[in-house]
Amino acid sequence: MSTSCDLWSVRSVRLRVAVAIALALTIEGLMRSNLNMAVVCMLNSTALTDGKPIISSLNTSSVDRSSPSCPLLKFGDVKSVEHKGTIFWTSHDRAIIFASFYAGGLAATLASEVLNRYIGATKSVLYGGIANVVGTFLTPFVASQTNFGTLPIILLRFVMGFGQGVLWPCMMVLVGQWFPATEKSTALAIATTGNQLSVIIAMFVTAELCQLPWGWPMAFHVYAICGIVMCLIWYLVVYDSPCHADHKLSKEELQYITTERQKTRGHKPNWAALLRSPAVWAIAASSFAHNYVTVGTITYLPLYYKTVLNMSLTSVREKENVSDFIQILFQNGILSAVPFILQFFSKVLYAGISDSAKKKDSSSFDVVTRWTNSSASFGIGFCFFLLCFCDCSQRAFAIFLICCAMSFVSGYIPGYSTSAVSIAPGQTAAIAAFSRFWGQIASSLAPYHIGAYTKQGTYEEWRLVFAVIAAICCASGLFFHCCGTASLQAWDSTHSKVPLEVAQEELIDSSKLDDSVRVTTVD
Repeated sequence: MSTSCDLWSVRSVRLRVAVAIALALTIEGLMRSNLNMAVVCMLNSTALTDGKPIISSLNTSSVDRSSPSCPLLKFGDVKSVEHKGTIFWTSHDRAIIFASFYAGGLAATLASEVLNRYIGATKSVLYGGIANVVGTFLTPFVASQTNFGTLPIILLRFVMGFGQGVLWPCMMVLVGQWFPATEKSTALAIATTGNQLSVIIAMFVTAELCQLPWGWPMAFHVYAICGIVMCLIWYLVVYDSPCHADHKLSKEELQYITTERQKTRGHKPNWAALLRSPAVWAIAASSFAHNYVTVGTITYLPLYYKTVLNMSLTSVREKENVSDFIQILFQNGILSAVPFILQFFSKVLYAGISDSAKKKDSSSFDVVTRWTNSSASFGIGFCFFLLCFCDCSQRAFAIFLICCAMSFVSGYIPGYSTSAVSIAPGQTAAIAAFSRFWGQIASSLAPYHIGAYTKQGTYEEWRLVFAVIAAICCASGLFFHCCGTASLQAWDSTHSKVPLEVAQEELIDSSKLDDSVRVTTVD
């Protein structure tokens, strides 16, 4: 019979925290990535290739040999739909708009460590979520205004990015506070499944929301309503630490969480030691590669399918029978969502294997962390290297490689992500902020670089993109394999074991402590 000490028990409070984080990542991810899919519905068709029809860009003489002309991919007797958008954003405009969101996240990352210390991780995420709900509601109106060009939508996306930028560092802190070492990889896997769910839902559902009688603005309004629900659940379920949830925790679960807990109180980050640590820089490098690959793929995969592989969106409402309905759903968003569906399952597999290995042999922590991270880095690099040689005559193989690459991405969770919450319990917030800082730089650069490289959407342009991604992943993977670790670092001199008696005394005194400076972390 399962008890509240069991992570998978229905009475487990820490499981609810992990699920709430996953829900936050899902809904906020929808509010972030819906623009990537809806942009095909919003824009005038000539805007997708800067005024040049897509088919003609595939048939130019400059690409005749290396990128043969391919007919429109059809499944059965399915007709494509021409989205008659009214907005004209060039590839340069789109690149800046996409990048502005991540630039806002970069700014938030710089402030996340301070926010964690003074208002706490829970409130930081809640306020950021509210900002995103408001921004998502306003997006259709702001995007339609042309008096000031793209400046209003750029500023709005920047603010939304700032609101979401605190989510990842806060998630790392919450995982550090709520989960023991042998559950951290699993906890991170549960929490970060929200990333895949958001992409799957956005790519599968957004195209259909665009077809509603009210038009593409529904792709934003529906997700904003979901954001309101998410904020309410977050407010009711998530607490900064077990000591703040004493009225919900059983004594058994409290003992399980706090027996091996690491404690710091009112501690400021030791930046000198952090910046001298090769392990911290290895985490940052992998964070850069992880975000460059993920954001670049999420942002431009639908356009890659449309411009290079010559696959287009269709409308469910054109067909009447079940067979046609299934065909249309497949062509609508499933091809874009399949890589992330596989990533969802591979993440659970990676986490399960790694945590099982750690429970059997504690000395395997470093080995598991390094090898799972390396499998991600070199696996992704190899897949994108092979993609350099795939044109539109090899659609199936190209889609297969993208699916494999996204499956390998899951290795980063038991890899550098677990390292970030393990090597220095007293510095978790600072390490999370530092690694996310480099991740946000990658997230800002990826849409801009890919947008700048793929102005015409040709095979040669995308080959350069894939080569850059492969190089980034392999270089960062080699660095982490040499310098990465999950072992406690000697320079984190503030950590100490906290016995259960002290933890219970904290429950009694917790109301007297200043929440703004109280940071508790577990190993």
